Amino acid sequence: MSITMKSLLHSNSNPLLNSPSSDFWSYLTDRVGTWGAIGPLLGLISALAAWALSLPGVSLSAMTDLGLVSVLPPLFYVGLAILTVSFAWTVRTADRPGMLGAHILVLIIIIHATPVLLEGTLRYAWAWKHVGIVDYIQRHGRVDPGIEFLNAYHNWPGFFALNALLTEAAGFQSALSYAAWAPAFFNLIDLGALLLIYQAATTDRRLVWFSAWFFYLTNWIGQDYFAPQAFAYFLYLVIIGICLTWFGDVTGPDTATLKRWLRFDRLATAYRWLITSDSSEAPAAPATPFQRAGLLIVLVFLFMTIASSHQLTPFMVIAALLGLVIFQRCGARTLPVLMGALTGTWIVFMAADFMRHGNTLAMLESLGHLFSNINANLIDLSRASPGQKLIAWMSRGLSLTVGILALAGGLRRLRAGYRDVGLAWLVLAPLPLIAGNSYGGEMLFRIYFFALPFLAFFGAALIYPTPEAGHAWRSTGWVVVLSAVLLFGFFFAYYGKERMFYFTPAEVDAAEYLYDTAPANSLIIDASANYPWAFTKYENYDYNSLTELTPAEQDRLWANPVGEMADMMGNRSYAATYLILTRSQKANVEMLGLMPPGALDQLIQALRHSSRFQEIYRNADADIFTLASSAGGHS
Repeated sequence: MSITMKSLLHSNSNPLLNSPSSDFWSYLTDRVGTWGAIGPLLGLISALAAWALSLPGVSLSAMTDLGLVSVLPPLFYVGLAILTVSFAWTVRTADRPGMLGAHILVLIIIIHATPVLLEGTLRYAWAWKHVGIVDYIQRHGRVDPGIEFLNAYHNWPGFFALNALLTEAAGFQSALSYAAWAPAFFNLIDLGALLLIYQAATTDRRLVWFSAWFFYLTNWIGQDYFAPQAFAYFLYLVIIGICLTWFGDVTGPDTATLKRWLRFDRLATAYRWLITSDSSEAPAAPATPFQRAGLLIVLVFLFMTIASSHQLTPFMVIAALLGLVIFQRCGARTLPVLMGALTGTWIVFMAADFMRHGNTLAMLESLGHLFSNINANLIDLSRASPGQKLIAWMSRGLSLTVGILALAGGLRRLRAGYRDVGLAWLVLAPLPLIAGNSYGGEMLFRIYFFALPFLAFFGAALIYPTPEAGHAWRSTGWVVVLSAVLLFGFFFAYYGKERMFYFTPAEVDAAEYLYDTAPANSLIIDASANYPWAFTKYENYDYNSLTELTPAEQDRLWANPVGEMADMMGNRSYAATYLILTRSQKANVEMLGLMPPGALDQLIQALRHSSRFQEIYRNADADIFTLASSAGGHS
């Protein structure tokens, strides 16, 4: 009778167990098992320690046009490397969901807490004006849908009203007290919604967790800051997750009904094949009729919150659910119709002032202009700095890589007999909207953003296409390699504009001085609206930017800066006029090539040496000027 090595090693009668060599073998195997248990925990601790130790030596003043990547030390990337290897080790069996969740939690912290801890101020100029809307509601107790400036926010005020309530309830003077942490917060709560979606799509826990990991490695768009979009996006994910989890057990039409609807036998057969559930899909969670009725109420409430908070997201939700209903992946068939009616009602009755401000015509003019809408989403690389050209190509390359990986993973799943029709539709559902509107030059990025959770699923499926595949150690190696490639692209894409997204404390001080000093009915002029602005009492002022001048007007300005600025600031219909120029504005116009190199420095010097202007505030990163006859303060 043959004796296996396993039986030898584990037999109590085996004399080898009493030998020194067998003791060593037992010790070694025990240590391997112990490492499998404590290794991921040590990996987490080591990654966090390396990250924390890497931050104190970072000098933001040394940033180049490559953003934070240019100043983060090697130890920062060592921490990420440790975290990636530890995650790949842990996801191989996916038998410790708590530990996998902890890895993604640490990844979110490293990515999104780093800018907050290093910078200490709110990133993105547009986030400051969102704080300004909350400030408006705090001061007035209401919104003004007919207001001229930033009127869209007053016509979709849900997010801002909620934050005004939270700010007041917490006893904060301003939403600035917490707004800088919004990216970390929104990414954390998104994780729960993502897991709900992925667990409804597959029973393979490795694919569930690697999909979530993949999402965070490729979510470079920067729509997770203090904004209605980030809030509405989370609700969008929750709606999709609820529909797939509790409304996914759909009884499709019979063959006779299909033929009556579709007329052609082949078309009916193809549709039948598409809507038939496959073995990859997790069964819908059991729910009683009463529970489903409650969930429907929740869905309607969530959608009404979206419809009152954001212009674009309702259409993304409707497009997504319409396809899920058509392809028999959502049994709540009336939802798209109800949501369409709610959206239309809000636009017609609650956002009527916004539509009357010429926005209806603007939206209709861009309808169907596919290529012009796409071009409006891309920066002019011919004018950008060399660093920004690289960042733009890295961003586009990362997005293309995600698409290629998702296509390859989807094909691998299809070859294995898995159709994933619901998730495939959710990838494609946002695409038609690019033909409808450029959305202020952002539609292409928003489409990627809404498709990304499902692209991530298919990208992760390239490694784990089936529950039987991906158990070899080489698959773990591919998880590490793929993660490293995506992280490389992510940090350029996500951090690549940080030189202009970051506002120094000195810039914030200058902006606060300006809003404390400027009387109502003042005109505030800047080089570009890339500085802390409109965060308080914003409705009291008019705004103008030098980048909005025509090329001919800019040529005249650079030829005669003192005379042209005096004319711009001499409008007597205003109580006062201020020109604020900051470090971040200079970074913005230089990186994107919006002005000649050194133009703002030359403008500052010209105004300082002119008796027609007075510099009322000056620090290392900001200058504020008024006309000498209307000077209202001192530096």
